[in-house]
Amino acid sequence: MVNGEQQGPFTAKEIINKGFSNDSYIFNKGLGDWKKISEVAGFSSFEKKDEIKIQAVSNPLPISDTNYKSQIKQKSQEKKLFIKTNNNMENKNNQRPPKTWLVESILVTLFCCLPFGIAGIVNASKVESRFYAGDIDGANRSSEEAKKWTIWSFWIGIAVVAIYFIILIAGAASAY
Repeated sequence: MVNGEQQGPFTAKEIINKGFSNDSYIFNKGLGDWKKISEVAGFSSFEKKDEIKIQAVSNPLPISDTNYKSQIKQKSQEKKLFIKTNNNMENKNNQRPPKTWLVESILVTLFCCLPFGIAGIVNASKVESRFYAGDIDGANRSSEEAKKWTIWSFWIGIAVVAIYFIILIAGAASAY
């Protein structure tokens, strides 16, 4: 955080180009904890191709060494910082995103009930974006909403097909 605003994530080259001071704090999964740029061995040897994103912080909290480290750990867990390595995104606690229900929503929209299926698709499309933005609760809510609309759509589609066949059979029976 710089003046109350999040900075980053940045690649190592971006941090160098932005001119952060040696007293700025950075975080990376490989570092294990927040460290001053000046304390990171071989910082300038990171290459852009590594695709390692580093969270940069300048004067994040008043420093009392023991209290500072616990506050930083707590803040990073609250913010659910994400680190992208080799195009595989997980949050810091190695959580996976909840089920999206996207495929199921599309199928019930095509074959069962259009309006409720669309509501399922809309909610399903929000699951991963909310998860990777750090809104775990929002991702879980969207997943549950997508599930609800998908199941409703399926059963309403089944009911409509059943009613259609009942009417068809009744119409055929009354013709005789």
